[in-house]
Amino acid sequence: MMTSSDVRGVVPAMAVPVTCFVTVLFALSSWGSFTNTRFPYLGPILVAGLLVVGTGISARLLRVHGAVVVLLQLLLGTIATSLLVVQHPFPVTAGGRARVSAAMTEAYAAFNPFDLPMSAPEVAAYLVPGGVAAVFLADVLAVSLRRPPMMGLVVLGVFTVPFSIIGAGGWGGVSWVVFVLTATAFLVMLRFDRAQQLGRWGRRLDEDLPVVPAAGPAVIGVSAVAIALLTPAWMPSPSITLPGLGPGDGSGQLRVINPTVGLYGDLRRQSDEVMVTATPVYDQPVSSPSYLRILTLTKFTGTEWTPGNRDVPSDQTGVASFDPPMSDETLLGEPTTYQMRASDKFESTWLPVFTHPLEITARGPWRYDEDTLDFMSTEGRDHTVAGESWRMTAAPVEPSQARLLAAGEPGIGAPTGMTDLPLLPEKIEEIALERTAGQDRPFAKAVALQNWFRHSGEFVYSLERDVGTDGAALLEFLTTNKVGYCQQYATAMAVLARELDIPARVAVGFLDGDQDEDGVWRFRGRDLHAWPELWFEDIGWVRFEPTPAAADTREPGYTAGALGNARNEPEAPAPSAGTSVAPVPNRPQREEPDLPEVADTGTEESNAGAIWTGLGIVALLGAVALAAPAVIRRRRRKSRLAGDAEAGWTELGDTAIDLGLPWTGTRSPREEATSLAPHLQSREPMLALQRIVAAVERNRYAEHRDTAAVGDDVRLVSVALRAQADRRARRRARLWPASVFRRPAASATDGPAVRSERELISS
Repeated sequence: MMTSSDVRGVVPAMAVPVTCFVTVLFALSSWGSFTNTRFPYLGPILVAGLLVVGTGISARLLRVHGAVVVLLQLLLGTIATSLLVVQHPFPVTAGGRARVSAAMTEAYAAFNPFDLPMSAPEVAAYLVPGGVAAVFLADVLAVSLRRPPMMGLVVLGVFTVPFSIIGAGGWGGVSWVVFVLTATAFLVMLRFDRAQQLGRWGRRLDEDLPVVPAAGPAVIGVSAVAIALLTPAWMPSPSITLPGLGPGDGSGQLRVINPTVGLYGDLRRQSDEVMVTATPVYDQPVSSPSYLRILTLTKFTGTEWTPGNRDVPSDQTGVASFDPPMSDETLLGEPTTYQMRASDKFESTWLPVFTHPLEITARGPWRYDEDTLDFMSTEGRDHTVAGESWRMTAAPVEPSQARLLAAGEPGIGAPTGMTDLPLLPEKIEEIALERTAGQDRPFAKAVALQNWFRHSGEFVYSLERDVGTDGAALLEFLTTNKVGYCQQYATAMAVLARELDIPARVAVGFLDGDQDEDGVWRFRGRDLHAWPELWFEDIGWVRFEPTPAAADTREPGYTAGALGNARNEPEAPAPSAGTSVAPVPNRPQREEPDLPEVADTGTEESNAGAIWTGLGIVALLGAVALAAPAVIRRRRRKSRLAGDAEAGWTELGDTAIDLGLPWTGTRSPREEATSLAPHLQSREPMLALQRIVAAVERNRYAEHRDTAAVGDDVRLVSVALRAQADRRARRRARLWPASVFRRPAASATDGPAVRSERELISS
């Protein structure tokens, strides 16, 4: 039976590493905000992390040198991670490197920040090693280096992963539940570490008095967590919101920062699910409703298109009416009023509207941006459009070619910033000028760009495995690759238009819907689309369609034939070898990644042999760890029996602890001997115990230390104690001695108090 003294030794050795591990696990669960499930990466991290932490606890209890502990953790953690991820124990061998390379290539193909949520099993080759590394670093900082507060840097690094992928206001974010659990576990770890530090000073003088918990640090910790959690509810940012405490009801301005992550994933992951329905309230529209816009992307950072930063006053609510963007209202078609409804599965924080809404009635926390007429939720993911209903009156834009060709200089009357571009390769501007050579009107230049993408025969509609959005990827798309889907065509035309000083933006939404027998227009997942919109004087935003006809997209009527191109569009060219054409309109499919050929390093038997070898090494290390306590105990016994009275007394105490007998190590020698006396049944062991106590007292309290050996008496008493113990206690003492795991009490002969006591006696 393990005594309270043993518990005081084992628990402190486990408390800090275990709570540190739990803290990191809670933080790692935040990665579920950009994956479809958590178990495929958290499960392997849990297994490998337990091995890393368990190795550290065991090695430290066995008094292994700190550097060796870290090396053991690194070795076993690497082997376990490699087995769990690539089913090979040694990632540094030829076969292991090939498997790691193949797994990383697959994960790289699946790791797309614009296609969320990512498939956790496909990106596990990235997440699992990263998570195990976080566990390892946290344990080294908090336990090996005894710097638990620095472990907070590891937690911060873990939290930066979802923020860097999805943005501060992005899809999912760091859940407030995850934040609270992580912060609480971190505070508990600091509390355990503080108690362990104080415990190293030895026994408390007021140990027998009632313990009054120190409430101050706990109050400070809880208050800090509460402040960190609740403050964002009153800040003008939707990055973290609590139910009912978001910024939607405030009177200030809402600042939205890049919450579009996941839309590109929806573009690529298309389905027959009905996302939005539009029911005409009065009469059927003259023309079918099309291009239902979800939001517009107005800022190109050089790496991606984003909505930019929107300042949205609180009076711009979801109930509003708008004037047409042009002075000549004849450019608008017949207005139609629709009753809109979103599917319960369409969890968008943006309210779909047609390009030129005239009236909107959307109850709830919706606000609109005056420059774009985008409607967004002020409560982020806590309030989406899923299951919502709203009413909208809109009219299509129907400008004539003549009116568009007569438009004045580009940019007149346009919102600010719509021609801004970051530093891009000069070749992109050269392409824009080359493809619009000979055209002097803004609309003619825009049509020339559209025709190049759509009619030249140089571009192919298909889905590429690696889709980049930065300047280098754009240049490759325009010059060599020329294969893509709607996202690439829309963003490429918008950039080229801005190079020509024509205001441009990218819209994301739905193509044409289909009408059911009740006259309801249904927009499905497969209808998701991206297209560019360009601004022309006194007309406003005008839609273009550069995506090739193979995507079942239609060229706007006001552009067809504007520069002599035929209205009957030719078939899109067949893709070159190595590309895949979408088999159905605007419904691309993910291609299988081109994986590097894994070197043939042997037969299946050899691969199995490598796995068994790794498992054998792990089993051997486990056996060594199990046998180590008994070996260490025998070495200590041999050394102590050859030592002085103090060493013999320590050996006698460890024998009592191993057998589960009462021994505190903090009482006087006579008190300890009194507790052992009932377990000695014969006279000789009792006399031997008295001689040991006398020798220890002379050694501790006499003017001159008694260095006489008591090894024979200690052996006699130990044999008698073992003879009186039951068989189970003897077996446990032999195979798994508890004294090895007990923190040793400070030697009574070494403390300053004892030296002062001797000096007092001698004086």
